[in-house]
Amino acid sequence: MRLADAVQLPATCLEMTVLTISLPRRSLLAASVAMVAAFAGPSIGLAQDGPVRIGLLAPLTGTGGPYGQEEEQAARAAVKIINDAGGVLGRKLELVVADDESQPTAGVAAARKLIDVDKVVSIGGVWSSAVALAIKPIALEKGVLLSTVGSADEITDGDNKNLVWRFQTNGKSWGEGFAKAMVKDGVKSASILVLQTPFTLSTIQPFRKAFTDAGGKVLDEVNFNAGQPSYRTEVERIFAKKPDAVFVAAYINELSAIAKEAFRSGYESKIYAFGNAAGSNGQFVKNVGANVAEGVVWTQQVPVGKSVSYSRYLKEIGKPEGTIMTFGAQVFDQIVLTALAIEKAKSTDATKFGGEFPSLVNSDGPSLGDPAEALKALRDGKPFRYAGAASDFKFAKNGDQTNLSYGHFVIKSGESKLLGEIR
Repeated sequence: MRLADAVQLPATCLEMTVLTISLPRRSLLAASVAMVAAFAGPSIGLAQDGPVRIGLLAPLTGTGGPYGQEEEQAARAAVKIINDAGGVLGRKLELVVADDESQPTAGVAAARKLIDVDKVVSIGGVWSSAVALAIKPIALEKGVLLSTVGSADEITDGDNKNLVWRFQTNGKSWGEGFAKAMVKDGVKSASILVLQTPFTLSTIQPFRKAFTDAGGKVLDEVNFNAGQPSYRTEVERIFAKKPDAVFVAAYINELSAIAKEAFRSGYESKIYAFGNAAGSNGQFVKNVGANVAEGVVWTQQVPVGKSVSYSRYLKEIGKPEGTIMTFGAQVFDQIVLTALAIEKAKSTDATKFGGEFPSLVNSDGPSLGDPAEALKALRDGKPFRYAGAASDFKFAKNGDQTNLSYGHFVIKSGESKLLGEIR
């Protein structure tokens, strides 16, 4: 065979090997047309007809490890509901999951892969405030939507181009919530043990101000680091002053170690903690035992009332009514709202669909909590507002949620009991 009787096509693999295909002369023109079709315009068409890829950056390992699987399970549940209802713009959603290891460096690497390699239009999950702050500039630069459950106030600062949305309370509001819980419980004096992270630190000054404005007295404050071999020194300094309560602003691992140390030393000050630490779907009680956990109070933005969307979420993941899955509910809302925004904007361009988030929850239309019903209402052109699983929230202009309520719980006999709601 002569050279003119053959044509060489470059393979699409990364190794850049050469694929040689022998073709008769009379097939050469057809092959040339096929080459153009394969390597030019139609590849874009195939992408447009394929699934819409959305990313989940979850803390599958590291400090946030106890919450990562909950987030992934919730995201997959929301994607299934949306896809069973026909997907968005006639296309299925495809979830791409990455582990941020609860660390900014790993989070940045994972986010870059999701954006540059996996070509996602949005990134959800993002439990760690430090990770959220690290990847925010990348999302803004690339025009990818970022929805986070991190609470550090700085996450929503600045011009976010309708691309950054928080599905969790901010640090300021959470700190004020703790003050209200203590005042409601009759606490007159309190001390503070705070883990040094952007989120936990953001709650302290708002707590101090709200508590002292209500007549309370803060006796002392001690900062500590994650992963310390012991917290005995910090516990002795804070609890020895016998405050009515100690606000332990930390995650589940540090809270567990501190609660055990306080119990062994016989201190009686009541511990107040974040729901993602003391609640955590019963994990804290498993860590320390019912005796150590007895009387620990926690607050968190949780679905404490009747919620159609939360019930649908629990049903999809096979959990009974009454189960508290805080981060899961928030991630469920992230995915649902992203899908609704894409459908409403008729675009998978985040710079276009990101701006639809407020209109989907802030309107005066009838409340719909079932994602499938909300999608149908969009397609039928009927007014509605999405009532979330985590809470019946609205959005402020900066991307923070408003209209939030907090569950006020106490652990009794190894179970979390609802004392009431705080607003």
